[in-house]
Amino acid sequence: MLNNLNNIRYMHVNLYKKLQIKTHKTPIKVEKSVLFLDYLEHFISNSATKRVQGYGTVGLAHNTIRTYKSLFRIVKGYEFEKSEKLYLNSIDKYTAESFTRFLKIEQQYSDNYCGQLLKLLKIILRDAEKSGLEVHPYSNYIESFKQKSSDRILHILNPKEIKALKKLKQIPEAYTDSYNWLLIGLGIGQRVSDLLKLTPSNLRKAPTGLYIDILQQKTKKAVTVGVADPLVIEILENEFPKKVSQVAFNKQIKILCKLAGIEDLVSGFKNNPKTRRKEVVSAPKYEFVTSHIMRRSFASNYYGKIETPLLMNITGHSKESTFLTYIGTHQNKDALADLFMQQAGVIW
Repeated sequence: MLNNLNNIRYMHVNLYKKLQIKTHKTPIKVEKSVLFLDYLEHFISNSATKRVQGYGTVGLAHNTIRTYKSLFRIVKGYEFEKSEKLYLNSIDKYTAESFTRFLKIEQQYSDNYCGQLLKLLKIILRDAEKSGLEVHPYSNYIESFKQKSSDRILHILNPKEIKALKKLKQIPEAYTDSYNWLLIGLGIGQRVSDLLKLTPSNLRKAPTGLYIDILQQKTKKAVTVGVADPLVIEILENEFPKKVSQVAFNKQIKILCKLAGIEDLVSGFKNNPKTRRKEVVSAPKYEFVTSHIMRRSFASNYYGKIETPLLMNITGHSKESTFLTYIGTHQNKDALADLFMQQAGVIW
């Protein structure tokens, strides 16, 4: 039955490529089909001129380009597995569902990663359509998905744990730069991709304090962050850390957190090498520490103490709903009303 379905589908696609349909009003020309991977390669090579979705800026970030390259590799693997080439106008409901099964069942990727890849697939198809190329009508209905909020396990370093890190005395010399970057990251709330690219030229000293001027890589948004933590100010002014790779940084901050005694037993996701899937396990907290913990800790620790729009401006979140999901909390519907009453009371 599956073979018959495939035969019908291929007949439909081939017919769809060859036909030229005309109405009495407007001729509808069916363009020669373009291979999906050829267009994806073209898209990646022109990434510097592509608009950043949701931000209105131009030029894709390095990490975004890397994800598109991953999509290229994965689609190539899918084509090899299925012994077929994907065309822009052949990615219909059947193909989208087949590709989703390939991602989830055969490759055993997480829900979040599967959803991200499907989102990029749709972006490529829509970009091709805007360029005047023919895509299958179903491309508009391809949906991404995410892990349920209730299934997420988020980790932050709370103020007590950050104090323990600050009190560390005997730091291995090879870990000094990572240690300083970790404290800076916890104090300024930036993505690690922006944090580790900082140089002394980003610093600006004024009578009112020390500022960091950043052009955020993902959003292309210019942000000025005021440095409030005295220890972070001291590091930036007197011991600016050297460059560290993200790989080395992620390894070393786990050790640093272990040295600081951040060892409470907590639940988190870890890859099972046998099943190649992420599974929930219990382990000392330092084992779950990654570079993402800095920005999330900053946002979580200041949330409710500093106005949310101000925090969002620093962290680079454009929507409050996204920000609240990021820190794993829900909107307090009374918060803005409380703030209004508090501030409005000044004039009465």
